Order: sequence, then C-alpha cells, then structure tokens
Amino acid sequence: MPNIFREPKALKKWAIQLANACGGQEVSTSPLLTTLNTNKIKDLLDVFVEDHNENTQAIAEEMMSKQANKEEEWKH
Repeated sequence: MPNIFREPKALKKWAIQLANACGGQEVSTSPLLTTLNTNKIKDLLDVFVEDHNENTQAIAEEMMSKQANKEEEWKH
C-alpha cells in the first residue's frame, strides 16, 4: 500500500475506511466538493500524532511493567 500522505485521495480513502471500521454511522463519498483547508488538516493530524504517541507510550509502559513482574516472579 502506498504512503497515504502522498496523495490527498489516498488519505481520504484511508480515513473513510477507518471511520467505517469503527462502526456506527457509515461514512461515504459524495459529489459535494469542498475547498482544501490545510490548517484544519494540520490541526487534525496534530491530534492524531499526539493521541497515537500517548497511546503508544501507555502500551510500552504496560509491557515494561508486565516484563518487570515476570522477572520478579522468576527470581522467587
């Protein structure tokens, strides 16, 4: 799969697939055209990156905690 950030259409397709994979109201494309809003794109991607990094950090901490618990169990 090509990098979704190289073409706006690829990013849109990915975003629709992600939204629909989350369940609930189905997202679809329509012939209604809107203007490009790079500021909004930047803001939304900043939220995505921050939240992704926070989630990744929490997972890493959980994994380290579990590993430390296992190592402690092995010592006893």
